[in-house]
Amino acid sequence: MVLLPRSGSSSLIASASNTIAPCPPYRRPYVPNPSLKGIFAGSGSASMSNPYIARAVIELTQRPPQDVSLLYIGTASYDINKFRDKQTDLFSKMGVTVESLNLANQYVPKEEMEEAVDKADIILVSGGNTLYAVDRWEYLGLDELLRGAAHRGKVMAGGSAGAICWFDGGHSDSRDPDTYRLSMLNQFEGNADPSSESNGQNNEDDGNSKDWEYIRVEGLGIWPGLVCPHYDRIQSNGVLRMTDFDSMMKRHPHELGIGIDHHAALEVDGDEFRILSIPGQTGSVNLEDADGKGRAPGAWIKYVDDDGTVHSKICPRSGKVTDLLQMLEDPQKHLLLDEEVELCRKENPL
Repeated sequence: MVLLPRSGSSSLIASASNTIAPCPPYRRPYVPNPSLKGIFAGSGSASMSNPYIARAVIELTQRPPQDVSLLYIGTASYDINKFRDKQTDLFSKMGVTVESLNLANQYVPKEEMEEAVDKADIILVSGGNTLYAVDRWEYLGLDELLRGAAHRGKVMAGGSAGAICWFDGGHSDSRDPDTYRLSMLNQFEGNADPSSESNGQNNEDDGNSKDWEYIRVEGLGIWPGLVCPHYDRIQSNGVLRMTDFDSMMKRHPHELGIGIDHHAALEVDGDEFRILSIPGQTGSVNLEDADGKGRAPGAWIKYVDDDGTVHSKICPRSGKVTDLLQMLEDPQKHLLLDEEVELCRKENPL
């Protein structure tokens, strides 16, 4: 099924000679609006509660923390307070003014949403069910407000669903019934630990895997690409995300994939990018060529060649966004809809 793309990304013509991944005729290098900036993490809970990542988010505003206003949007986790506190408490302690825009369980007039977005220097989106969040924003009209805010230079941030939502789409656990609205509201009325964006996230398969599959969901299309958060992690279905992401890339071979480890983040500031790794954490990037052994958190670029083979390249620690990201030349032809999305919408309605 062909998907009519959301209008978010914009690009000028650029040379494909320096791109990190090959640039075939159906893609072109992405030249961003120089005002666009954001930090997109593999895990929102792990990253936004870490001083290294939180400071990086604040620094993108080019203001001292006491002069910064952060708007937290917890739609993907159904505005549950525990998830908000996990991701915003550190910002508050650093002096940032934190406000919330609660949309998941109530109607909010567009004027109120517009005022909240306009006041913010940072817009932080929670982890959770990406499909529900983006659909809800479109229903209420927040999607266009967020696109406008990004192009006016506000810092867009988040992890997991809060990373996927800013891009064309992503590798999502929105099909997991434990991330559905009623299930989440019932579970977290108690004292459950909100340490992960979705209830079933694990490092290893414990032998009690649940029967659900990852799906490709749409984002706002502010930046191009297909994002896979928690790239080095296994969730409650027992499937390693990096492995399943390869299968998804084969089903969506025209898109460029970006895998972000659980403890890593992609920072974008105009046409500059860098990969942030939380100190002391492990990931999927082999350190045999560095000082020491083991694996560090990082990011990967994925693409499918003409023979249908998926290729993976370690993302450089820093560089030009123009060399990193690529746009589809004809999204109406090459951006495809996951057929499981409609079923998921029926099971987890707005």
